[in-house]
Order: sequence, then structure tokens, then C-alpha cells
Amino acid sequence: MGTVLLTKFNHEEYWTEEYEKFNTLPRDTETTNLFNVGTRDNPDLVLYKFKKQHNNLTDEEWRKLCFSPFVNTQLRRITTVVEKVVEEDTTKKVRISRYTMVKGRKCGAKYFWKQRHIVHVTFDLINNNVYKTTTTQIGRKRTTSVLKNPFKYWTQGHFTLTDITSALNLSERQPTNDLNKFTTNPKYWDIRNKIQSGLNSCFRELVKELSSDDELFNVRLTQKESVLDIASTWFCKVREIKNPDRWMYYFKNNYPGIKPLRKRDNNLIQTILREEGIYSKFAVKLFNTYKDISVLSYTLMLEALGIQLLQELNPELLRERYHLGWQLDLDLSLPEKRNFVGILNSLLNADSVQTVSGIISDILSDHLGRLKPRLKREGIKVKLKAKTYEEFVQEHREWTDLVDEINKSTIITHIYKKDFLNHIQQPITIDGVKMTPVVLRDTYEYRDESYVQSNCVKTYIEHKETCIISLRDENDNRITNEFVPTGKSKKMVNTQSRKRFNGIVLGTDLQPFVELLNLKMKKACKEKIYGKTQVIKECKLTGREEQLKEGVGKYHYDLVDDLPF
Repeated sequence: MGTVLLTKFNHEEYWTEEYEKFNTLPRDTETTNLFNVGTRDNPDLVLYKFKKQHNNLTDEEWRKLCFSPFVNTQLRRITTVVEKVVEEDTTKKVRISRYTMVKGRKCGAKYFWKQRHIVHVTFDLINNNVYKTTTTQIGRKRTTSVLKNPFKYWTQGHFTLTDITSALNLSERQPTNDLNKFTTNPKYWDIRNKIQSGLNSCFRELVKELSSDDELFNVRLTQKESVLDIASTWFCKVREIKNPDRWMYYFKNNYPGIKPLRKRDNNLIQTILREEGIYSKFAVKLFNTYKDISVLSYTLMLEALGIQLLQELNPELLRERYHLGWQLDLDLSLPEKRNFVGILNSLLNADSVQTVSGIISDILSDHLGRLKPRLKREGIKVKLKAKTYEEFVQEHREWTDLVDEINKSTIITHIYKKDFLNHIQQPITIDGVKMTPVVLRDTYEYRDESYVQSNCVKTYIEHKETCIISLRDENDNRITNEFVPTGKSKKMVNTQSRKRFNGIVLGTDLQPFVELLNLKMKKACKEKIYGKTQVIKECKLTGREEQLKEGVGKYHYDLVDDLPF
């Protein structure tokens, strides 16, 4: 058994930045394009001043520069190889491989670093299997994975022009000696054409070894532009898999495995549908007619609508490009579901795919997912009556206005112990200056505090266990204070005290008032005077009233948006 090289091509890219042999300290700004091999806190910080950029270097030119300790440099090399394994004049395996090597050294560093990435795609001509082997080596750490017939797990092209140019960091633009400015790379298109020519040569040799006596199959094989497409076409041929005319999308995204295929006479579409549990005559016809029906979209819409209503949905909406793949928990009656289908069908008149996808997302998440449940919780039963998108827009506006009215008419009241209010709301006088603590107890007081102080304390109204106290002087200058329960004892602790516009620095004239307020709260907790009896949420529009449950709106320290006001 021996390995025969069929074709090979490689390309190297060299990148080098040259720096002065001295550094400039201190830096004028915090941000810099200079190469920093240390840290700001490191006393051995080395900060080299940029000198010159070197582009489009040859191997000889690069070697003259790369060993200098005052350069930041990289070498990127990609090699693509096609070879076959022959035993007794019989080709047993054909393999296409890509070797990627990146080597470099930072300015001021002593040693070079190196990374390797190797991909083998092997065609087993004896057992009719495809293997994809991936090896990554960083330093001394090496990892290898082997996948058998991994068609739907083929996440990266590896052998495409785009992927190779990206791995080489090859760009149409290249930095100048200014580093902040770019210029056109004069060799970009020549290099790109060279890589494409090398890939074409590799594909020709690969297809040549995989060809058969079937001329039509050979023609199809030569038309494929990726290794994945070549592998899929060859595999379906040698395994005698029965495909529809436009099958590639289904095979690459939903390949079910060879064992399930054998159970169902190697019929691709029927196997996929039965494995996904969505088989029906309608589904078979649909998937054989269209080239890219999303299995996920079909499954979710089938669960939400049922087979009868699903047949009324325009099949175009089930194609991959519309991304109709949300988890649909539609609490809808049969007439509502039919109206929902009508709205979706009317969307195909929209200007673009993005528009349709965005509208569908809004219908599901906002209209049916947020507004309808919210109105239901408030005791208002609404139904999806719109049958077209135009009618939906009007209905959405009506529901939104209704929720807005509910919000405006909803009052939350915090009921405190009378002893606590009498204790805490006594005026505080220091050096003839008087400030009076006011405990905020309802929605109106929270809104007033938020308006006067220009903060968002009004959003704290549903924080059941939070106590907001406003310190006010005779001129209505205020300090907004938030107390939250902490520790096992649930003692109320002042977590923030803010002036207007969330001013945090109180100064020596105001801080004593806050400190005395804190002492009053501490005393209230110690003597068990502090406490809320209940928090009531009432909607004037609907007449609905409820008590906020224990823990609802509870203050959490990890909620960043709770601080500041």
C-alpha cells in the first residue's frame, strides 16, 4: 500500500512591522497604535515606537527582517494536497487535505510561536464512506477529531476561496506606514487568482478519481464548487440514495444516517420526514416540490396549526429564507389560527424577505406573545380578528392603546405600619436647617419623586421589599434614598442616596441628614417598628385588584439596571 500525490499547491503570506530600538515615555494619550508587550501596571513595560510597515515580502526578504528583536512578524502558509492510497493497482482511498500553519513573534519577545490546523477529507472507495479529520495544534497541545459521513455537521468550508483568503489574512486593502491609513494591495487579485487556480486543479483531480462510468453523474460532479457538494453527490451515488430533483439542501441540513435510510428503501425525503415525526402525503409532496423547506419551520407550524390549517399556509413562508422557526405557543382558537394564517399569507406582498421575517417576529413576540397574555391577566379577553396585515396593524394599535390605558390607570399602594410612619417621618433639624423624611407609598408619589428628581425611581414601584424615602427641605430640595433588606435579619440598609439628576456627592451639608435618617431606620428595625402590611395593585380601568406576592419585585443586587435611580 502506497500514497500517490496527485496535485499540490501552497501560498505564503508574510507580515512584518518594524519598530525603533527605543521607546517614548510618557505616552500622550491612553490609546495608542504602538505595540505594547507589557502592561500598564508592569514596571518592566516596554513600549516600542512604530517605524515601518513591510508588505508583500518574499521569503528571502522576510528572513532578513524576522530575526530582529524589534519586529512584530507573522508567516501564514496554506498547503492544499490531493492524494490517493493505492494497493495492488487498486485505488482504495482518495484524500484532499488542507494544512494551515501560522508562525510569528511579538516585538521584544525571545521565541517564535506556532499554530497548526489540518483538515483531511477522505473518500473510502471500498466501504463507500466519507471521513473528515480535523487536527489543531497550539504549542504542544494537540487535539484531533474524526467524523464519519458528517454532512450536516460540516460547519466550515475549509477548501473555499473565501475561507483560504480569510485564513491568510489576505485583504484588498493593506496598512500604510501610518497604520491608521490603508492603501490598495497591488498583488491582491493576482494572489486571489493564483489560489483559485490551485483550488480548481485540486477539485479536477479529486473529481477525476471519484468519477464512474455514469457520464451524467460525472458532469454533475464537475459542476460542484465545494468539497461538501462533491462529497454529498458522490455519497448519494455510491449508496444509491433516492433523491428528488432538488435535494442538496435537505441532504446537507437533515442527513438522517445510513441505517434509517436502509429501513426506508434509501428514500431521502421519506426518511427525513419519518425520523422527524412529520410524515404525511402532504409533507412528501411539499418537500419534493420545493428545494429548501425548513424542517424546523414545518415542524413548529404543524404543532401550532395542525395539518389542515398548515395546508392553507402559503408554502413559500416555510422556506429557509423566511426563518419561520420560532417556538410557537399560540393560545388561539380555531378561527384565530385561521386568521393568523391569513395574515401570514398576506405578507408575501411585502417588499423584501427581511420585511416579512421582521413582521412575523413582531406578530408572534409582541402581539400574541406579550399584548394578548397581558390583557388576559388584566381580565380583558381579546381575540385575533385581523385577517390581513393591514387589519393586523390596526388591531395591534388598538391593543397597544388598551395596554397603555391600563398602565396609566394602574395604582400600586404600599401600606406601612402606622407606628413606622409616625417614627420615620418626624422632621430632622441640624444647625437650624430642617429636612423632613417622606415615605413614598403609591404610584403618584413615586411618579412625582421621579419627575422632581429627574430619575427613574418610578420604575421601583413594584419592588415590594424596597422602601423609598425622600428627604425634603422647606424649598422642596430632595434626597432620594433607597432602603433594602439585607442579611438573615432582613435589616433595612440604605443602598443609595441621590440628589437631583442622580447626583451622588451629597457634601458635608447634606450627608448628616442621611446619616440621621439611617439611624432612625436602624432603630425602627431593631424595635420591630418597620414593616409593610401589604402592597396592593389596582387597575381603575378594569376594576381588577391584587396583592403583590411575596418576592415579586424583590430587590436583587445583581440587577445592574436597578442602580442608580
